[in-house]
Amino acid sequence: MSASTILDYWEPSEDPTLVLRYFYLDAEAQLAALQLRQAGIPSFITSSNIQTMLPLGQGWIGLHIRKRDFTSAVVALKAADMWEEPDTTGGAAVSTKWVLVALAVMLAVYLVLVLV
Repeated sequence: MSASTILDYWEPSEDPTLVLRYFYLDAEAQLAALQLRQAGIPSFITSSNIQTMLPLGQGWIGLHIRKRDFTSAVVALKAADMWEEPDTTGGAAVSTKWVLVALAVMLAVYLVLVLV
């Protein structure tokens, strides 16, 4: 991994990748990727453009790493205080429900304003 390039170079291989974490803000994802780069862990970010266009999304910006780098990546993000433990209580399902309700209400208000 060269220090003079912006993007990390991935050698073609069968090594699987995984999403280390999802972010709501592109800047936060970029900072986490920088922490990984400083630790020597290659990574890439996906969906930052769509999250910028639709800021009320559900944290679609994914930080991807190689599966073999998972443990060291978690250690690097914990050292930078950027790691969140996964929610196993089902909180994501509750927040998704409220987002859908909020979107339905916004759509209804929009239709009322347009049709009246």
